[in-house]
Amino acid sequence: MGIGIIKGLIASLSVIFPAWAASGDMSYTIIYAAGDTLMYFLPILVAYTASQRFGLDPIVGMVIGASLVYPSIVAEYPFGPWGVHKFFGMDILVMMRYSGTVLPSIFAVYGASKLYKYFRRTLPSSIKNFIAPFATLIIIIPLMFLIIGPIFGVVGLGIQAGIKAIVAIRFIGPVILGLIIGGFWQVLVIFGLHWAVVPIGIHEATVPNLFFGDIGVTMILAYTQIAVIAQMGAVFAMALRIRNIERRSAAIAAGVSGIFGITEPIIYGFTLPKKKPFLLACVSGAIFGALAGLLGSFNSGGYGIAQQMGALGIFTYPSYLLPGFAGSTMNFIIALSMSILSMGVTFLLVYLTYKPDSAELKVDKEVIIDTSKVNTATAKKIYAPVKGRILPISQSADAAHQQETLGKGVCFMPLGGKIFAPFNGTVDMVFDTKHAIGLRSDDGVELLIHCGIDTVKLGGKGFTMHVKEGDKITTGQLLFEYDKDIIARSGYSLETQVVVTNSENYKAITQAKSGDCAVGDLILYVE
Repeated sequence: MGIGIIKGLIASLSVIFPAWAASGDMSYTIIYAAGDTLMYFLPILVAYTASQRFGLDPIVGMVIGASLVYPSIVAEYPFGPWGVHKFFGMDILVMMRYSGTVLPSIFAVYGASKLYKYFRRTLPSSIKNFIAPFATLIIIIPLMFLIIGPIFGVVGLGIQAGIKAIVAIRFIGPVILGLIIGGFWQVLVIFGLHWAVVPIGIHEATVPNLFFGDIGVTMILAYTQIAVIAQMGAVFAMALRIRNIERRSAAIAAGVSGIFGITEPIIYGFTLPKKKPFLLACVSGAIFGALAGLLGSFNSGGYGIAQQMGALGIFTYPSYLLPGFAGSTMNFIIALSMSILSMGVTFLLVYLTYKPDSAELKVDKEVIIDTSKVNTATAKKIYAPVKGRILPISQSADAAHQQETLGKGVCFMPLGGKIFAPFNGTVDMVFDTKHAIGLRSDDGVELLIHCGIDTVKLGGKGFTMHVKEGDKITTGQLLFEYDKDIIARSGYSLETQVVVTNSENYKAITQAKSGDCAVGDLILYVE
């Protein structure tokens, strides 16, 4: 996102000050390098993150990625068709340009991780530290160039050829592409399949496009923002119809994340569970995606709209300014206006048709904290295990907790992804699915911390436990972590409940704080 903003900035400056871009001034070159370096050396960065995922030493992974963009190898394939070279005297080595590629690094690192772990496991300890990386690299790098790279080069070029075949149907092709991407992009997001499309767009952007100023652009990703911003229109319309303060605030917060291109909170928290808002946003995205393709075709001679690889959300729009393309400004105007119309029409349709449920129409009374009757000197104290907004347990979205079936306490709408110890004590129970933990304080309070609603169905996915049953804990100690994205994408609420499970042993359990809460704030008095 950061380098995308830089690319958008330099695109804007190139349009405003064309003489500067053409002057040979090194300031232009240096700023351009700041925005383009990540794309050029992408195989190295992908290899680094893939190594973390597959358990390979990241330095070994980065060497594999770096070999793909080694200067002598890049020089063999600047641009253009395949190059066939000799490998130990045989014409079997197919060379292509790997700058900006994603899949070769991922699959090469995956294979390397298997080899590396095998060598580390089987070699004598006296030599494995240097023989394991040697053997891994000497095997996997040639295989990457001989097999992995060409295979995924063919796959990537084949898909790109299919997209180009659609776009090549001048005027009609871009309309079809805009209709498909504008209408189905968020459907792909739901299934995680959008990550299969992004590398295609990246691959497009690594090759100069003769129709758009002879620079690297993507046509397939140029329509995605029209789909993204439609979901924003939907959730903001829902927010205006919702009367419950907490729910409305959450909808607005989700909409704000959409401004920056992050739609998962919108989709999983609001539009998809209600179905119709999601579908209306998809329909709107399809209509204005197709219209963008049509208008863009009039501007580009039949090839639709295009953009440089850029950031997400509102920072995308400067990427539609294409230096060297005569229709650059109009390309930008078409993308921006179709996005605004997509959001506006979706907003209107959802606002007119959305019917909030009873919970969304319920106006919660202000929580008034009264601790005047609490003997604060002798009461047992429980501190916040998580940062977020604290609510009475009666306002929990979970029916069992709402009725205090498991005990009295509070619930949180959390920020961050870490749970800390609320007192000094002992770990009584760690759930197999790692979504909840039972604690006992040194003074006898039994506490359940339960992260999410129905997150037991994840089977532990997204949760990392840092303690085990029987461990002694101290206030503020990290207990476990959770991945908010995994939980949200799976369609579950992040609401975290903190309840005293032996409430019947006490005469009073009093909430000590309301509103925003930091880790370590006093939240409950137990008497």
